[in-house]
Amino acid sequence: MELLTLTRRDMAALLFALNGQSDRPPLAIIQDIWRANHQQAFDQGNSMSAFVATSLPPIIERMIKAQVKPALSLSDIVSLGTQIEYTQFSVTSIQNWVKRDFKDFIGQPAEGKKYSLQQVALFFIIEDLRSTLDYDSIRKLLELMFGQTWSDQRLSISPMAFYAAYSELYEILDERYRNFTGERMDFINKWDQMINELSNECAKDRGNLSSSQQDALKNAIHVAVIAVHTASFHSLARRYVNGMVFLNNL
Repeated sequence: MELLTLTRRDMAALLFALNGQSDRPPLAIIQDIWRANHQQAFDQGNSMSAFVATSLPPIIERMIKAQVKPALSLSDIVSLGTQIEYTQFSVTSIQNWVKRDFKDFIGQPAEGKKYSLQQVALFFIIEDLRSTLDYDSIRKLLELMFGQTWSDQRLSISPMAFYAAYSELYEILDERYRNFTGERMDFINKWDQMINELSNECAKDRGNLSSSQQDALKNAIHVAVIAVHTASFHSLARRYVNGMVFLNNL
């Protein structure tokens, strides 16, 4: 069974539809996402077989028929979040966020033990930021953006709007690579391909090594280059956060 994967732009559009801030219902958003991933089957008249072969998690099935502004439990949020590409959600992590790490920013559940869509967007933002920033830096960034709680909207932008803004920018940049190569190629795949080619050339220059040794060296160089790139992006993100903290007296 094929899993339905959403880009961050897809998820932002779905959140707005669920929140009643779109001219399209959630069903139409999900249909568009599915069609974009199965255009060939759709054009050939095989849409039903392609749909049957797609595994939809219960949370997505519920959203096909969802009412406006549903509240979601932590397990719902994890289930929805894991549909987003490149994410690593876990119930344990977000339980820690609401109990300790980001308690002041997320706030209390909107309905019983369930969270509003704005709070859901905040969970998604934290998940994205934590791949680059430590928790203290994330807290400072959230305070600058939203104040002590997201409802303060310190910079007059809601979590959903902020999530949609950077998600759209990511997709625009990704599409530039797609237009250049003539096919869908995201940042990770493009960087990985480039690093792999350079690592392979570097390893082959070591003519005194056997084929298996060259392969091992290539993989080691590959890992090291990725680690350095990751560190450089971490450093750049920290410098921006430190600058924001410094200039805003936080």
